[in-house]
Amino acid sequence: MGQLPPHLELQRSRVSCNKDAPIHIESIQYSGAYASMGIDNSSGLDRFSNNFRVEVVRLNEDDMELDMIVIDAAIANSFRRILIAELPTMAIEKVLIAKKTSIIQDEVLAHRLGLVPIRVDPRLFDYLSENDQPNEKNTIVFKLHVQCKRGDKNI
Repeated sequence: MGQLPPHLELQRSRVSCNKDAPIHIESIQYSGAYASMGIDNSSGLDRFSNNFRVEVVRLNEDDMELDMIVIDAAIANSFRRILIAELPTMAIEKVLIAKKTSIIQDEVLAHRLGLVPIRVDPRLFDYLSENDQPNEKNTIVFKLHVQCKRGDKNI
């Protein structure tokens, strides 16, 4: 087997992950991409276990950027999805709308509120099952009172 020049090996094998651009793909997917150079680009468990590396590029309180080296982009995306799924989170689940006169549908408004990130540690709360009553140990309550009058700048 031949060896690729270092710049091509880096391009062939590097996948970068961060919150702004979750998967930055620089890998060559096609297993025969370097066949004319005598290079086997196919994936294998031995190659993965011997060569796979993770380099932490940036780490702070809010996010982490890392490079996964010698990994297929699809597998890197699987790792990213697993990490996201395993993060404990809290979201708005039930929305009670008392009076609304805007043109946006109630369901759309409730869905959008559910997408708003809530900065709270879920480990401080108990899980709310169907049989439990909401209380301060398992529920966060928000109240939103907004009024827009005709003639306001931001109507």
